[in-house]
Amino acid sequence: MSAFSQTIRRVVKDASLRTGLYDSTLFNVYPFCFEPKQLVFLTECLRSVAKVPGCFVEAGCWQGATTVFLNKFADNDGIDPRPYFAIDTFAGFAKPDAEYEIKSRGKPTQLREIFLENKKEWFDRTMQLHGIDRVKSIQSDVTKFDFASIPPIAFCLLDVDLYTCTKAVLPKIHCRMSPGGIIVVDDCKTNALFDGAAQAYREFQTERNMPIEIAEEKLGVVRVPL
Repeated sequence: MSAFSQTIRRVVKDASLRTGLYDSTLFNVYPFCFEPKQLVFLTECLRSVAKVPGCFVEAGCWQGATTVFLNKFADNDGIDPRPYFAIDTFAGFAKPDAEYEIKSRGKPTQLREIFLENKKEWFDRTMQLHGIDRVKSIQSDVTKFDFASIPPIAFCLLDVDLYTCTKAVLPKIHCRMSPGGIIVVDDCKTNALFDGAAQAYREFQTERNMPIEIAEEKLGVVRVPL
């Protein structure tokens, strides 16, 4: 960054101190939607599947903070490089999924507006600036994505928040998992804004007689046997 750019940035940040304008952007040094212990758990999952063949998938990736973190960790930990697929609408929730939450699950109408401020191009630029070239971003409703079009999956972080989309896509991902693979479903905390994911996860595990495992308060774990 040039001296001139640094000067401008200082002026803008000082103005923000006085006005509060752009506070959340200029002073946000923790961009994650996960608590530190949850990020640590995700790294433990990656490490545990280091010898499992297959790709990594992040279904629901928003602006890419967690994508960067997990890829940096994989490099730092010496996990063999492999394709990493980041699938998202990059335009907020699909309308039918949001409407179901509002009309059938009693969630606030503001749900329609969450995560709208995003673009695939912004995500791709974030990967580029962090020197990450193995991530392939795919703009798609995850429920409509053909998971047979990518290699078998060793690890998947499923973070689509709502009931109908989690319910629809979890079986599709599960049938593409490598033996020994792990799926982590975010937002598996009851009585929360995004507890639709929790309901879908619990139904999925119960229907298949698999144990319900909630790690670090909100991460639903699906373990595929060897």
